Amino acid sequence: MPDVQIQGVTEIASKLSMPKSTIHALLATLREEGYIIYDPKAKKYSLGFKPLELAGRIRSNRDLRDLSLPFMEELSRTCEEDVALNILVEGRRICIALVESRYFVRQFVPVGKALPLHCSAAGKVLMAYLSSSEIDTIIKRHGLLRFTPNTIANKKGLIIELKNVRKRGYAESREEYGKDAAALAFPIFNGKGETVASLSIQSTVNRLTDKTRETLITEGLRASKKISGLLSEAIV
Repeated sequence: MPDVQIQGVTEIASKLSMPKSTIHALLATLREEGYIIYDPKAKKYSLGFKPLELAGRIRSNRDLRDLSLPFMEELSRTCEEDVALNILVEGRRICIALVESRYFVRQFVPVGKALPLHCSAAGKVLMAYLSSSEIDTIIKRHGLLRFTPNTIANKKGLIIELKNVRKRGYAESREEYGKDAAALAFPIFNGKGETVASLSIQSTVNRLTDKTRETLITEGLRASKKISGLLSEAIV
């Protein structure tokens, strides 16, 4: 058990100046999620192991970002597009690194903001390599909201799309989350063959054309494979 001070509901409520009933409800939620541990004999709470797990994840993601940045910068220069590194967190995708291109007009990807998976190339890659039960859990938890006429908003259509992503080795989206947005994304694997991130080339429908697509796919696959190769040699 983590070495932290053990406290009861009365102590916590007093320190936070909040009603005990409110503290009971908050503690129940934190306990359910694994953030705290309850000792029924002492009737007190202490820090659980989930915060330690999250701290380890933050360190791991920082290492992943640092390792990936040189390849992201090279890919951005070659493709003249924004390049993002995305991870899966609680059924959402989060961009943990972004390299911006020289274009002033771009489809901005917010770093650190949780976004839905089903309506972006980056999210579909993160989803494609999950098990059926994991995909079902994400759909039940977050739903399949329709953001544009191009959004895949039904489970059957999404499953077909995810199978195609695995078959091709990359994902594409065109105005599925917002107007004019287009992107390609590629999986990054660790040494165990697990998908740990997606590398996405963020573009617009005007720039991502039949003429440019093949070049972007080739360069994106090359970069993602290089990163995956390094991860297979390191513990990240």
